[in-house]
Amino acid sequence: MSDLLERFKDNLTKYKKMGLNPLSLATGCAVKVDLIDTVYPALEKIKNGLLEHNIEVLPREDTDIFVTRKNMTIKRLINGGEFDADRAVSLIQVNQETAGNPDKFAEFLLKTYLSVKTKRRLTIGKGHSIVTNIPTAEVAVIDSIRLDDEKENSYTLANNDTIQIVDPLDDPGSQLQVDVAVSNSLNDLFTKGAFQELKMIPVADAPDEELKKQIILNFTSFAKKYGIKEVNDIQPSTKSLLLGATIVGKSDHELPTFYNNVEEGFEILVTRPVGELTPINVFMWLLAEPELIGILESQGITLKDVEETKRQVLEVMRKPNFDVAKVIYEHLPRFGGNFDRESHVAMTTDVTGPGIFVVKEFAEKARVDVQLDKIPVFNEKINEFATENFIIPNSTAGTNGATVIFAHKKVLDDIAQELSRAGCSPEIIGKVKGRGSGTVIVRNNITKLIHRKNVLQYFKVI
Repeated sequence: MSDLLERFKDNLTKYKKMGLNPLSLATGCAVKVDLIDTVYPALEKIKNGLLEHNIEVLPREDTDIFVTRKNMTIKRLINGGEFDADRAVSLIQVNQETAGNPDKFAEFLLKTYLSVKTKRRLTIGKGHSIVTNIPTAEVAVIDSIRLDDEKENSYTLANNDTIQIVDPLDDPGSQLQVDVAVSNSLNDLFTKGAFQELKMIPVADAPDEELKKQIILNFTSFAKKYGIKEVNDIQPSTKSLLLGATIVGKSDHELPTFYNNVEEGFEILVTRPVGELTPINVFMWLLAEPELIGILESQGITLKDVEETKRQVLEVMRKPNFDVAKVIYEHLPRFGGNFDRESHVAMTTDVTGPGIFVVKEFAEKARVDVQLDKIPVFNEKINEFATENFIIPNSTAGTNGATVIFAHKKVLDDIAQELSRAGCSPEIIGKVKGRGSGTVIVRNNITKLIHRKNVLQYFKVI
């Protein structure tokens, strides 16, 4: 125990010197700018102003999606620049003051998107925004795509996900940190069944050049291990820790965005338990505040239980979900084909920063009401402990998280068997009640997993 505490203190000091405080910023996707309170209101404020300049920001989707063109050129812009782009994927890092104020965040976004000088209509297909506590480390990384020549019979998908740290007990230059970060960005494509011709454009930054070089080497190792093409481009220079990637890939099948086909009687499956960030945060806080260990043990949980669950989730998080992508792909029509309710997946998303709130977002997209009967987590006691002790406000949040699948029971029965054979732990967690406004009915035990009022208010608790 004493060795563990010393290692924790050393790493805490190390991260604080980098401008990161693991005790004030939860790890992984939880460092996202709040979607409900900041991002969505800000986008609504600037929507018309952007349209006046021929720029459109698409509604939230896991990834940007467009029909493949024969000639596609990708160029990275840092804080703006000139490039005749048709599409763009953005990473926005802002300080805590900007992240907590929708008006200031709106100003930053407007300035960022107007800084891209293109003669074409620009579509921002996916935006990702995170918080830094270094005031001078605000940055906009824009991976822009120019589309030329004829269309092909496939879709191209592009996504960015970038984080700062995964495990505060691990070295910032470790391979695990990069493995989780890249797998997290891949996951938004995999959720749509897209895994063909994958390209990775790393996002890497660090307070010193040696660490930055090591992180970039880790990206190369990941790319080689999983057969992904690495594309080298300019990197931000904020002297803050950034780990992530823009991923571009293809699919020659239709994608599970059949929102209008989700109907009464469809069931909801999750590919594995959710809430990967919780055991990491709990373990960290137990070391920071050892008096919590007594409270933990009084609830029948040991420090060893938390450490083992943390080890388990890190191994899950660092592995890209190729198996899930392939199963979803096999249950989709070929490009240009029609949806069949008893053969195909209708709708998917992954459970990351907003946690199980993503079900609400996608129920609204499909204009259906749903009922959730359960929310499987890796260790229920640990998650309830985290919520009761205000360690993490939404213990269902994850990084490189589980995929939620909406489909007919017949389809999900097949998918569950295939996922189980691949080593996943699929579970049916609810069902579609019928057409509606996106109401999500949950049991009152959800409050044992989530205490954030701005999340709970969107559920109908019974």
